[in-house]
Amino acid sequence: MAKRSQLEVGQEWAYQRSREHEYQVWGNRYEKVTIVAVEPYEKSYSGGYKTSKGNGVLVKFESRYEEVVQLSQLWKPWAEYLVGYSEYKAKWEISRAEEKVKEAKREKYRQEIYEPAMREFILAVEKISGQRVESYYKVEQFPVEVFQSITEVIKQNTATPEVA
Repeated sequence: MAKRSQLEVGQEWAYQRSREHEYQVWGNRYEKVTIVAVEPYEKSYSGGYKTSKGNGVLVKFESRYEEVVQLSQLWKPWAEYLVGYSEYKAKWEISRAEEKVKEAKREKYRQEIYEPAMREFILAVEKISGQRVESYYKVEQFPVEVFQSITEVIKQNTATPEVA
C-alpha cells in the first residue's frame, strides 16, 4: 500500500482494484498508472474531486483517462513491481519444472514397478483363492474367502517342522 509521502507527480505505480496485493503468474491484475496529483481526493460517481482529507489520489491510466484511486490500491512503484514480478515468475517456473520432474518419476514408478507388482499379486491371490479379484478392489472389498485362503497358504509356508 502506498503512503502519500511516497508519491510524486509523474511517478508510475502498480495499481490493482483490490486492496490485497501479491504477485500472480496467471491473471495478472496490475495496471500501470501515473500519478497526476498527490493532494487528497475523494472518489465520486462523476470521477472525483479535491478535498482537504481523503484517501484517494488522482492518477492517469495507460489508456489516457484519469481517475481517483485509493492509496491502498497502489502497491509498488512500477519499476520495482516489474523486478519483483520477474523474480516471482522465474521462481514459479522453476518450481513448475521441478514438479513436472517429480510427476514423471511418480509415473515411471507406477508403470515400471507398482503396476507389474500389482498384476503379479492379483494373479497369485486368484490362484490361491480360486476367485476372481479385480485390480480396483480395496483390501476391504476382497471376499472373506480370499483372506482365508491367503492366510492358510501363509501359515503352511511359514510353519516350521517340529524337531523330535
